[in-house]
Amino acid sequence: MALSPNAWRWSGLIALWALVTLIGFLMLVQAMLVVFAPFGNWQRPRVAKVEITLVDRDEEGRITGKVWAREDGTGRTLRLTREEAASLAPEESVWILENYFAGGARPDQFLLTPVRLLMEYPEPLLLLALWAARRLHRRQRQAEKEVPDIPRKVWKDEFHTKAERFAPHDDPPRT
Repeated sequence: MALSPNAWRWSGLIALWALVTLIGFLMLVQAMLVVFAPFGNWQRPRVAKVEITLVDRDEEGRITGKVWAREDGTGRTLRLTREEAASLAPEESVWILENYFAGGARPDQFLLTPVRLLMEYPEPLLLLALWAARRLHRRQRQAEKEVPDIPRKVWKDEFHTKAERFAPHDDPPRT
């Protein structure tokens, strides 16, 4: 069964508002993590290409998430998630995304991926989703206005035609 254009528009609006709600929830969680962080400092987010020199491990051989790297010939220490640090190897070049709040409960850097970029900075996606929802809503209203009023032709059988002819009414019978 094919969906009508009207059903597609409503489905699109529902999906976009679900996305807006999800993005709002992500932004709320990020704000709560910053508010309840015991210490930390704001930093300007940026993207950098670094070359990994060493991935730190503790006494038991587990990865801690601390990574030493070189950026433009100078050494620096990165604090990544353990899963991201485990995927790195020495002498590997990777792109990283600096977090906007360093030293808090969250890592200071992340590996740059499209999903991570959208999770850390959902505001552009939120604006895009709100714009698309507004546009779909306008098209929905426009489509409802453009529905033509088609006159209906009512077919009557012989019985109803005879009954209408003998019915008491003021206006002349229609044929």
